[in-house]
Amino acid sequence: MSGLDLAKNIGLKLCEGKSVFEPVECSLSGVENLLREKFKANRAVLVAWRIQNIIWGEYDGEKILTRAEMTPENWLEFRIFNEAAEIHMKRSAEKFIGRYVQDLEGKDNFYVDSFSRFWGENVNATDGYINLRDEQRKLQMEIPCAENKFKWYGLLTRNYIDSDAATGLSGYVDYRFVAIEPAGGAEIG
Repeated sequence: MSGLDLAKNIGLKLCEGKSVFEPVECSLSGVENLLREKFKANRAVLVAWRIQNIIWGEYDGEKILTRAEMTPENWLEFRIFNEAAEIHMKRSAEKFIGRYVQDLEGKDNFYVDSFSRFWGENVNATDGYINLRDEQRKLQMEIPCAENKFKWYGLLTRNYIDSDAATGLSGYVDYRFVAIEPAGGAEIG
């Protein structure tokens, strides 16, 4: 089911799967080494938060590619994700600390997938990136997306559920980014 179909669906569906959750850390200069270890030669999408903006890019199986300056030393937080796994790291002094999640392996769990549309419309698509622009809010960002012919795009997230043994209550305990997908609208150019 696509993210758009999921968003249109009245109720969210509880799914069963397997996942590995593993704490990870690396130096500010060790990000690409960590990616080579965890993602091997698999492609992934990058989003990094800096003080002044958010940048999007890609990991091509060997190195990080962005359209903006790529210096992890200036990142506050980042996520690198694909449909099978995600690394989510936050800066702590002179290193990054976070976790790695890989689906389809590990312990049994439950999750709910959800889909949220990005602000802005696709106004320009070049070289595997789309430029989303929201004129009223004066917002703009370039995001990597192979399928770049639709007006709107969104982010598919996976929300993991667990229960507390003492109280028996269940809730979301973590989430990860899964994919950038079309969110509808007429095809452009």
